[in-house]
Amino acid sequence: MGDFASQGRTVLCRSCHRPLRQNRRWFPREYCNRWHKIRHRVASFVGSVLDSA
Repeated sequence: MGDFASQGRTVLCRSCHRPLRQNRRWFPREYCNRWHKIRHRVASFVGSVLDSA
């Protein structure tokens, strides 16, 4: 179980593509901070509205 934390896995932020170090196993981080999460959700919503029109 402790092997995952020692690997030092990194993924990119879905908004700004900055590398994020993953220390959690079950709920990995996807964004640098909450504002990037909000910005990404608003941008995807606006994009889906414009695509449907």
